[in-house]
Amino acid sequence: MSEIPEEVKIFLVEAYENLDQVEQDLVDLEKAPSDSELINSVFRAIHTIKGNSGFLAFNKLEELCHKGETLLDQLRNGTKQFSPQITNVLLAMIDAIRTILESVEGTGQEGDSDTSEVVTNLSALIDS
Repeated sequence: MSEIPEEVKIFLVEAYENLDQVEQDLVDLEKAPSDSELINSVFRAIHTIKGNSGFLAFNKLEELCHKGETLLDQLRNGTKQFSPQITNVLLAMIDAIRTILESVEGTGQEGDSDTSEVVTNLSALIDS
C-alpha cells in the first residue's frame, strides 16, 4: 500500500468532523424539524464533502453526497418537510459515507461497498 497523500488525510479529518456535526444536527432536527439553521448546517457539511470528493476523484462518494445534497436542498427551499423517513435515509447515507471514508483511510481508494440502495432511497425521496 502506498502512502496516502497529505490532501487526502486532510480531507478525511474534515469529512469525519463534518459527519459528526451532521449526525448531531439530524438528532436536533428531530426535535425542531423546521429549524432552517440546522438544515443549512447539514447541507453545507454534505456540500463540502461532495466538493472535496469531486476534487479528489472519489466519484462514488461524490455521487452519494450529491443525492443527499439534492434532498437537503429541497428541505432548505421548503419543497420537502423533514420527517422520520428522511432522517432514516440521511442517517443511512452518513453510514455509507463513513464506510467509504474508512476504505479511503485504509487503502487510499473508495473500496467496493455498495451504495446503490442508499442512492435509490435518496432518489425516491427526491422524486416523491
